[in-house]
Amino acid sequence: MLKVESVQTQAVNPDMLPITPKNYRVQRKADYTFAFHRNNEQVSELYNKLHLVGLGDMVSQTMDANTKRLALFSGIEVKQENGGKDEALAQLAIWLAAGLENVRRLAEIGQKRRFSVEELRPTVGWTIIGHDWHTYIAHRAHQDGRDTFVSISA
Repeated sequence: MLKVESVQTQAVNPDMLPITPKNYRVQRKADYTFAFHRNNEQVSELYNKLHLVGLGDMVSQTMDANTKRLALFSGIEVKQENGGKDEALAQLAIWLAAGLENVRRLAEIGQKRRFSVEELRPTVGWTIIGHDWHTYIAHRAHQDGRDTFVSISA
């Protein structure tokens, strides 16, 4: 049902990227993600429904010709043991934020109504620094009238 996908070289759809207070879209890439595999009966049914409503070519947050057709979730960022933990977390956070924005947009299309960030379910991701795994739970929320991304280390 699940498949690990390498997305190291794949650009994220700019429309899904978070925007800084100075109105700049931050572009970073994650290393790996999970995809729901098409060969599973339940998942195949979901992909067929997405295709019927015209979303078959834009299911994920990537721009890659193949991967953009896959239902992706989560993210994994890998660094060498002496690699930067903060850099890994920044890359993961941007990837997860883009994924949450993608889910919000898909929900709006599917439900034909505005879908608030508070309705999004949290997502999980990992950074791997050498042999150390760090789990993060991420969600979006409104704080002080601004849409923000919150990452909680577990």
